[in-house]
Amino acid sequence: MPATPTSKTISRRLKKILKTFAWRFTTKRCRRIQSACSSNDSRSEPMSPRPEVYIPGHVWDSQNPSERYASVGDLCAHIGDKLPLHLAKWIARDVLRGLANLHESRGKAHGDLSQDCILISPQDMKMLISQFYNVDAQSQHTMPQSSEMSHTETHPIPSNMDTVVVPVAPNRPRHHPFCDSFGMRPPEALLDAPQGISADIWTLACVLYELITGESLIDPFFQTLELGLTPEESHLIQIIEICGEFPRDVAKSGTNGCKWFHDDGTIRLETTYYPVTLKDILHSRIEPSEITHTADMLRSMLRLRPQERAKAVDLLNHPWFHDVDERG
Repeated sequence: MPATPTSKTISRRLKKILKTFAWRFTTKRCRRIQSACSSNDSRSEPMSPRPEVYIPGHVWDSQNPSERYASVGDLCAHIGDKLPLHLAKWIARDVLRGLANLHESRGKAHGDLSQDCILISPQDMKMLISQFYNVDAQSQHTMPQSSEMSHTETHPIPSNMDTVVVPVAPNRPRHHPFCDSFGMRPPEALLDAPQGISADIWTLACVLYELITGESLIDPFFQTLELGLTPEESHLIQIIEICGEFPRDVAKSGTNGCKWFHDDGTIRLETTYYPVTLKDILHSRIEPSEITHTADMLRSMLRLRPQERAKAVDLLNHPWFHDVDERG
């Protein structure tokens, strides 16, 4: 009958087993490290910590131009969603200059306009915030001078471009090459119809309306629960209330057209519509003297037929900009 092992014998055996497992794990780990090193560098060199390299500030700025700027969304977070109308015009003018260059020179759409995609230099950002928080500031805020030339990631900015620019970031992950902001999508996006550069004009109108009033022009989730609508159906209803009935050719231009429209172009949704004009919407939101030109500007951008929307280069000459200081 074999003798029963003592507790010391059991302890020694366990230590031996643990050492064996530790040796095997270390050996495999070393082989993985050596394999990774050999794939990156044909020379076999021992692993050693690499010292951190600090890039000079001017080199970092040249390699990461967007890091030097704040967005209009950041500005709204500081001074409120509703911007002074004169400031909104200044932003609109510079964005339209960028779009005119992109549309006319390259024939490409930006595809993702929003408050977060319009950049301002930090110097101008600080100046604007200090102006609006200064209790003793003048009632008429002067626009800051452009502190430095702007930069986009895909095309050079013309020499007359000011601080506010439209950044084009093709490497930023997106689900769709056009506007990600749900309520700012043009009708052709809802209908799954082809989209072009005129989609930028519709989206910019929605952005400008938000900057001017502090509210969304279209809320796709408005009364979806109360009326049993999908966000897309609520979106379409609000477009019809603001822009009128869809022309038949527009209603049937996309693959989703048959879902919401009859063959004659009338909408299938049975609900109550409350038509409203842009003048009526703006009546209690901006100065009465600005309503006519503001409504006309937005109306020219919010056409249901994409080919009928105003072009960026033409909008720059709209009377809405008559009081914008060209030096700003």
